[in-house]
Amino acid sequence: MTLLPIHTVRRLYEDHTLEVIEDLIGDGPFDQASDPLASQYLDPEAWRSMHKGPLMLSGNIKAETAWAFARALAYHRYLPTFLLSRARSMRRASQGPGPVEVVYFPDAISILHHGAGRFSDEDRLPPAEARMCLVTRDIDRPRNFLRRNDPFERTVWRWLDHLHAASVCCKGLRLPRVEHLARAAMADPLELATIAE
Repeated sequence: MTLLPIHTVRRLYEDHTLEVIEDLIGDGPFDQASDPLASQYLDPEAWRSMHKGPLMLSGNIKAETAWAFARALAYHRYLPTFLLSRARSMRRASQGPGPVEVVYFPDAISILHHGAGRFSDEDRLPPAEARMCLVTRDIDRPRNFLRRNDPFERTVWRWLDHLHAASVCCKGLRLPRVEHLARAAMADPLELATIAE
């Protein structure tokens, strides 16, 4: 079985962006929250930065806070580096163009390639890595595994809800666990929950 694609980075959001995120969630630290904040469509072939992405915010967010979040993303130093490069690689792997949607979570960012249809030469889907990816911070201290376990699990399920709402086939994929966030972590297929549908 294939693991629901995840990718870990040392640092996800800048400090200023994290401050804005904590204003958005309104209660508690960012790494304990899991509801999606916003989504954005990208064209990785045309853009060199995140400046042009129309941002769709979730929930009832004050205009001032929404503007601050959009500005923080637009001028973020790290996001174009891994988001745009991964979006391009997903499009190459799927052998087809199409819009790329990014969903921002408090402690993760997900990427969905909507243009990843079936291969033309046979009736099969591109690999999961060409269709979807959840990017989050890695864990290098043992005490952080317990702290991030529940929020990470909730984030994975929120991401899965989004995939189902977008009619993305997830059958047979296995859900990642917090252990997969360890630096150089290896998945144990016997300990993963399977997505039946």
